[in-house]
Order: sequence, then structure tokens, then C-alpha cells
Amino acid sequence: MSIVRCSSNCIELYEATRKSKQYRYIIYRIVSDAFIDVEYVGAREQNYEDFLAQLMRGGADECRYGLYDLEYTQFCEITQKQRQRERLVLLCWCPAEAKPKWKIQYLSYLRPFMDHLKGIQHYKTAREPYEITRQAVERYFGAVVK
Repeated sequence: MSIVRCSSNCIELYEATRKSKQYRYIIYRIVSDAFIDVEYVGAREQNYEDFLAQLMRGGADECRYGLYDLEYTQFCEITQKQRQRERLVLLCWCPAEAKPKWKIQYLSYLRPFMDHLKGIQHYKTAREPYEITRQAVERYFGAVVK
């Protein structure tokens, strides 16, 4: 397998999202063999539905990576209070109808790509739209999505 490379834009926009909260989400795609670049950047005021629309805009047969700055509330059993939390979530969208070659590439490049995005701890792969709905992500990460 080739070494996965990212454009400098991938890292710069990721850091701007992680550190200074400039963007709500980033859509990434593989543009050539083992080279990942940014396809779309979502403004801070955009929401999860906007993110999904961009993630799936290529149709039912195109894979993408999507990074979302997830804000949620969490109930703390010790203090018995709700608290606001945030985490960066990386979704690997590999629809069932996608060509096997693309699914294999996106799934095999996921870990090396995450190594470029320092600090990503939460990720999920999905083949069907219902797996990345707002409610599904909420259940998967045990959070209430805003």
C-alpha cells in the first residue's frame, strides 16, 4: 500500500477547526492514489444537516471523509448536572453502492489519515445513510447533539 499523503490545506483547516473553532466541518476526499485533499469547508454557523448534505453530495456511490466539530451535552452522574462538551468526530462515509475499489481505499487509508490529523480520537465508518443521522451519531458517542 502507498503512503497516505495530505495537502497542506487538510492540516491547516483541521488545526483552524480544532484550535480556534473557525469552522464547523470539513469534507475530505481522495483525489488521486493515496493523496487526500479538502473538498468543502463548512462555516461555523452551519449545522449537522448541512454537513450530511455535503458529505453525501457525490451521490450514493462516492465515498468521503467528514470531520465535524460536535457540540453536545452530557449528564454527569457524580454531580447530577448537565455539562457542555465538544469533540472532533471523523466519519468515513463508504456507501454500500460505492465501487469496491473506493471502499477499500477509503477504509484502508482511514488510520493513516487520522495520524495526520493529530488529536482525532472519535471516528465512525458508515455504509448506510441511517448510520450517520444525527440520532445515530448521538447514540454512538453517547451524546446529545446540538
